[in-house]
Amino acid sequence: MTFAVGGTGFADIAEPSEGEIRMLAVGGAARGRGAGEALVRASIARSRELGLTGMAFSTRPSMTSAHRLYERLGFRRAPERDWDVRPGVRLLVYTMVF
Repeated sequence: MTFAVGGTGFADIAEPSEGEIRMLAVGGAARGRGAGEALVRASIARSRELGLTGMAFSTRPSMTSAHRLYERLGFRRAPERDWDVRPGVRLLVYTMVF
């Protein structure tokens, strides 16, 4: 996983006042054991430490298990911010405001 601050060259979708999770992945053997949740919580904490006002990140529509985690942690869908990374590849955006 990579954490980026919006407005930098490393962020895809986050505004300058938001943190962004990039490339979050958990190996098959570790899935369901809290690794993904720990990474997301660490990103939330880092965003708050930096004085950011929220978070935004992209996810693939097929990643429904991850979507349930994000929603359980307080993220909400922001369909108005969904985007196409390339033709035919749509990404969904989730956000959280602190």
